[in-house]
Amino acid sequence: MKVRKLLLFFILLIIIIPSIAFGAKDNKKVYLIVVNKLTLKDIETMEKLKDIIKEGSIGLMNTRGTSGYSGAESFLTINSSEKSYANYSSIDFKTMDDDKIVNRSFSRLINLNENNKYTPYLGAIGDNLHSKGLKTAIYGNSNLEDMQLNTSALIPMDSRGLIDYGNIDNITIETEDYPFLIKTDYSKMLKEVENSLGDLIVVDTGDIERIYRYKDYVSNEEFKMIRKEILLDIDRFIESLIKGLSKENSFVIITSPNSGDMTIDSNSKLSPIILWGNGVENGTLTSQTTKKDNIVSNIDIGPTIMDFFGASTDNMSGNKINSIRKNIKLIDLMKENNQINTVSKVRYNTLYYYGLFSMISLGIVIILILVKVKLSEVAKKYIKVLFGMVIILPTVFNFLSILRLESVYSFTLFLLLFILVSIFILWLTKKSSNQIMYISGVSIFIIISDLIFKGNIIKYSVLSYDPTIGARYYGIGNEMVGFFLGSITIFSINILRKYKRKIIPLILLILGTILVGHPRYGANVGGTMAFIVTLVFYIMEIFNKELNIKRLLISLLLIVFLVFVMGYIDIKINSNTTHLGNTLLLVRKNGLYYLRNVIFRKILMNIKLVGNSFWTYLLLINMIFHSVIFGSRKDNTDWMARVAGIAGAIGGFLLNDSGLILTAICMNLISTELYLDYIE
Repeated sequence: MKVRKLLLFFILLIIIIPSIAFGAKDNKKVYLIVVNKLTLKDIETMEKLKDIIKEGSIGLMNTRGTSGYSGAESFLTINSSEKSYANYSSIDFKTMDDDKIVNRSFSRLINLNENNKYTPYLGAIGDNLHSKGLKTAIYGNSNLEDMQLNTSALIPMDSRGLIDYGNIDNITIETEDYPFLIKTDYSKMLKEVENSLGDLIVVDTGDIERIYRYKDYVSNEEFKMIRKEILLDIDRFIESLIKGLSKENSFVIITSPNSGDMTIDSNSKLSPIILWGNGVENGTLTSQTTKKDNIVSNIDIGPTIMDFFGASTDNMSGNKINSIRKNIKLIDLMKENNQINTVSKVRYNTLYYYGLFSMISLGIVIILILVKVKLSEVAKKYIKVLFGMVIILPTVFNFLSILRLESVYSFTLFLLLFILVSIFILWLTKKSSNQIMYISGVSIFIIISDLIFKGNIIKYSVLSYDPTIGARYYGIGNEMVGFFLGSITIFSINILRKYKRKIIPLILLILGTILVGHPRYGANVGGTMAFIVTLVFYIMEIFNKELNIKRLLISLLLIVFLVFVMGYIDIKINSNTTHLGNTLLLVRKNGLYYLRNVIFRKILMNIKLVGNSFWTYLLLINMIFHSVIFGSRKDNTDWMARVAGIAGAIGGFLLNDSGLILTAICMNLISTELYLDYIE
C-alpha cells in the first residue's frame, strides 16, 4: 500500500512540476528610460552612457506626433498605431487604492483623436502586453511646482488608461539647487525599479524637462551648469541600473520622446535613441519603417517591445527596431544628423525661391507673347540661359546632395557657386541645339542611378524626402517624381524632334514606371500612377488614338490593376512591406472603411496644399502660359511626348496626395522647354 502511494506521489510530481515550469515567467524585462529633451551633444558629456553605447546601438528617432515634435502627442504616439494627438489637459494620472495608476482624462484623449486623419488606436502597448499576461509600470514624473506632468505615463497605459504598477507621486525630493525646488530621487527610484513587478518598466527621469521649462528664470550660464549636473545624475542612475541587469533577460531603451533642446543643439529635430540588452549588436539602428541606417520612428518602439516579449503587434503600424553591427562613432552620427537638419532648414526656402524664379520667368514671357514682342537674336540668347537655369537648377540641388553639407552657411555658399558655374556652362553652350537634351539626360541618369542604389546618392537633396517630417523615409518623393517625369518628357521631346525614334521615350517611360513603383526602389504609388497615365497617353499618341470615355475607363482600370499588382508583389517579396503593401493588408483586415479614410486623408492633403502652398501659384502661371502658347503646335511627333507628359502631370495631381508638388514641377519643366522651342 505504501509503495502504491509513493508511486502515485511521484506520478503527480512528474505531472505538476513541468506544468509549474511551463507557467513560470522567464523574468524578461524591458526598461524604457525617458530623458526628455536629450541631445547628441549631451551624450558627449555622459561618460557612463557612452560606455553603454559601446555595448549597444545608437540611432536617431523621428519624434513627430500629428502636428509637431514636442508636447504630449509625441509620448502618446509611441503607444499608438499611428500619429496621435494629446495635450496636457488630457493627462491626469492618479494612483488608485489597489496601486494601479489610471488616466482619469483618458476620454479626452479619445475625443481629441476622434477626427484624427490617421485614426490611431490608443494604448496599443498596454493592451498587447496585457493580452499576454504581462504587466506595465511607470516610475518618476516631470512635475513642476504647480503642474502635474506625467507625460511618460502615456507610454505604458492600455486602451482604458490603466497601468499596473508604479510610483508617480512620491518619487522626488525638495532641493534649493534645482528648478522649481524639485529633483528626482534617483536612489529611491533605482530601488523601486529594481524591485518592480512590471515587465515593461517606463522610467521618467524628469529633471531635464524641468530645467528646460525653468530656463527663462535663470541666466544662460546657470542654466548650463544645472543641466550639466542633471545629466551627471542621470548618467550615474543609468549606469547603476544596468549594472544590476542580466543582459540575457533585459532590454533597455533610452530616448527622448520629444525633440532635443534646441538651445543646446539647434540640429535636434531627431532625438537620440539607444538600445542595450539581449540581441542588440554594437552599432547603429534601423527599421523597416525607415529602411534607412541610423534612423527609426517613434512608432517602432512598440513593435520592438512586443518582439522582445514575443507578444502580438496588433494595432501597431511600426516595425521592430534592428541593430546593425557597424563601427559608428558618436561624431559620425552627429555629422549625419547635421546633414539631415541642414537640408530640412534650407529645403522650403530653396524650393520657394526656385518656384518664384520660375514664376517671374514665365510671367515675363507671357507678357512678351501677349504684346507680341519680337525678340532680337541677342535677347533670345539671354532668354535661353534664363530658361536653361529653370531646367538645370533641380540637377544642381541633386549635385549639392553629394557634398554632404553640414551647415546652412556651407549650403548657401556652394549653391551660389554651382549657380555661377551653371550660368557659365549655359552661356558657353547657348548655340547648341542639344543643350536641353543633354541637361535632361544627365538629370535622368542621376535619378535612375539613385533609385537603383536605393537613395544613397541624392538622399540629402532638397528635392528628396525629409526624415524630420517623417512622411517618407525611403524610395522617391513627389518632388523628385515631378522632376523625373518632367526630365523624361523634355528629353523625349528632343529625341523625337531630332531623331524621330519613338521607342526611346517608350523605354524610358516603362523603366521609370517600374523604378518609381517597385517596392524595393521608388515605392511611390501616386508617382507610379502619374507615370502610367503618361505611358498610356504616349502609346495612344503613337497609334493616333483619340481619347474617349471608353479608353479613359480602360486606362483607369489599368491603373487600378497595376497598383494591385505592385501591392501583391510588395506583400509577396518583402518580409516587411512598404506603404502600399501595408495599406492593402490593413484594408483586408479593417475593410473598406480604412480605405475610405486613406483616400479622404490624401484628398485633404491636396486641398490643404492648394490653399496654402506656393506650388499652387506656380501651377496656375504654368496653366496660363500653356493657354497663351497653345496655338503654337508645330510638330506632331514631338508633341506626342509633350501631351503625354502634361497628361501624366495632371494624373499625378488627381491620383496622389501632395500631387500638387509633382504636377507643378513637371509642368514647369515642360513649359520651359516649350517656350525655348517657341522662340527658335
